[in-house]
Amino acid sequence: MVDTTKWFLLGATLVSIFAIVVSAIIPVAYQQALVNLLVGELAAIALAHSAYRVSSGKQASSTAAAIAVVSGIILFLSPIFIEPVDPILSIMFAAGAVITLGGLVGILGRFLGGEEGRRTGAERISGRAGN
Repeated sequence: MVDTTKWFLLGATLVSIFAIVVSAIIPVAYQQALVNLLVGELAAIALAHSAYRVSSGKQASSTAAAIAVVSGIILFLSPIFIEPVDPILSIMFAAGAVITLGGLVGILGRFLGGEEGRRTGAERISGRAGN
């Protein structure tokens, strides 16, 4: 569960970074670019923090995971209210869904991670090696 959580959080972090730069690639309204920049950056920081905590043997921060969920929902809904045009609509739907799922995986990993989520990475590796 810890490895799955870690890799999913890392992937969601990369998607949130993409949500930041997509406004530079596709011409969008100023308001949409601002939402992508601010909310995408907040999501990237929260998801990266959770990924770091999980990979270092700690549980994901529930606050950071909740911030990622809220950020994902905002990114998902923002093009509907600001500028509902394709391709940004489809891209933000996908990015918002992945970011929201990343936050939910962080929360789920916190509550279902068990003892493995409380060990450091070195302890997990030595346990697998039989030492």
